[in-house]
Amino acid sequence: MITEDMPFRPIHLGYVSKVFGEALGRMYSDQFGVSVLNIRLGVVLPGDVPVLRRHYPGYLSHADCVQFVQKCIDAPDDLMSDTFDAMSDNNYRWRDICHTKEVIGFSPTGSAEDHEIEDKGSIHQVSETPTPPGKHAPS
Repeated sequence: MITEDMPFRPIHLGYVSKVFGEALGRMYSDQFGVSVLNIRLGVVLPGDVPVLRRHYPGYLSHADCVQFVQKCIDAPDDLMSDTFDAMSDNNYRWRDICHTKEVIGFSPTGSAEDHEIEDKGSIHQVSETPTPPGKHAPS
């Protein structure tokens, strides 16, 4: 299970930019006293329904996403810098959300397993063939 305090291991430039953003936020918090909460959202789907098995581990329902963002907005003023993962209460979740629950009181009510899937592929099927640079991944 991946936790918010594990070392960064980005696998492509998109993730490197996310790591940079989190580090920049921490620097601004430390140097200028600005409260910066890094949010790591799971898979928020347009129809709010996971239709592919690979959506299961990271699925974040719309209601859980709204609750999570509101909890971050309402966080104590003295919470100056932290990182929070948000996913629904999925059985196959690969990110630990205990820290998010403890610090800001996030309590997910949705679950990927509440929905029937169309794709019966492996639960571990989390990515397709990498998209070449300059191309857009199919939706």
